[in-house]
Amino acid sequence: MKKFRNILATGMIAMMCLTACGSSASGSGSAANAPADSASTAKGSSAYDICYVSTVEDEWLSELLKDMSVSAKNNDVALEVKHAGNDSSKVIQCIEQAKAEGKEATIVNVAYSSDVTACVEAAGDMKLVFVNRLPEPDDYNLLGGNVAGVASDENLAGTFQGEFLADYFKEKEQTDVRYLLIQGPLDLSHSVIRSQKPLEILKDAGLNMIEVATISADYDRAKAQQGVESFLETGKEFDCIISNNDAMALGAIKALENKGIDPASIPIVGIDATADAVEAIQNGTMSMSVFQSAAGQAEAAIRIAKNLIDGKPAGEGTGCTVSDECDSLFYVPFEKVTSENVNDYAK
Repeated sequence: MKKFRNILATGMIAMMCLTACGSSASGSGSAANAPADSASTAKGSSAYDICYVSTVEDEWLSELLKDMSVSAKNNDVALEVKHAGNDSSKVIQCIEQAKAEGKEATIVNVAYSSDVTACVEAAGDMKLVFVNRLPEPDDYNLLGGNVAGVASDENLAGTFQGEFLADYFKEKEQTDVRYLLIQGPLDLSHSVIRSQKPLEILKDAGLNMIEVATISADYDRAKAQQGVESFLETGKEFDCIISNNDAMALGAIKALENKGIDPASIPIVGIDATADAVEAIQNGTMSMSVFQSAAGQAEAAIRIAKNLIDGKPAGEGTGCTVSDECDSLFYVPFEKVTSENVNDYAK
C-alpha cells in the first residue's frame, strides 16, 4: 500500500510539473505529436535521454534553443524541452519533473543566477548542466561531480567592447567620454560583468568615463528603444552607447533614427552578433559586436551532459577552455566583430 501511495504521489507531482513547466512533449512520446517549435525527439531510438529547461527566449536564447535541438539530433540524444518562462519556481519544477521522469541529465538556462542552489538541490543525483547563465563566483563550489556549466567568458566580451571604444576615442584624441549604458537584469551575473568590464578597460586606458544615464531594458529591443527615446527627451549629450546585448543596441539605434539622429555619428557597441546586428554593422549604424556562439554553447552543453552520464571528464571532446576559477566551468570563445570582419559572420 505504501509503495502504491509513493507511485501515485510521484505521478501527481509529474502531472503538476507538466502543467507548470509548459513541456513541449513527453520524452517517451512521438516527436510527430509535438508542437512545431518543439525540440523533443523520441527516446526509443536514442542512446541518451536528456531534458532542456528553457527560460525567457529572447532573440539570442531562441537561437540557443534551435541549436540545442540540432545538437541533440547529431549526438544521438532524445531531448525534451520544458519551457519555464521567467519564473524561478517553474524552473525548479521542471527540473524536479525531469528527475521524476527518469531523465539522465538536465541542461538548464536559469531565470536568475540566484536560482542555482535550488536547481542543484532539485536535481539531486541527476546530472545537471548550466548553459549560458552561470552561477555567481561564490557558488562555483556547487559545480563538480554531477554538475557543470558552459557559457562564454563575459569578461572577454566586455574587454572587446572596451578596447574598441578606447581605440576609437584615442584616435579622436578625446579623453573625456560621456556614455549611455543599456543593461540587462542585474540579478544575472553576466549582466553585471557586461556593465562593469568595458568601463574598467576604458578607465585603464586613461579615459575619463562620465556616466550620462543607465537604462535597464531586460535584454529587450522594444524596452531599450522606449528607454532611449525617453532619455533623448532630456537633451543630454553623449559620446557613445554601450549595450549589454545586440537587441538593446538595435533598439537604441531605432530610437535615434526616430529622433532624426544618425546612429552612425556615434559608436554603438553590443554583444551577440545576431543577424540583425551583423546587418547594422555592415550598413554602419552599429560600430561593433561580440559574437557569442549559440551553436557552440548548445553543442558543448549536450556533450558535457553525455560525458557526465558516461562517467567521463565533463569537458572531454568539447573543445572548450576551462575556467581558471573552476575546473567544471567551460567557455566557448567570444569573437570580436567589426566592419573589418563582419562579412565573415553574415548568414
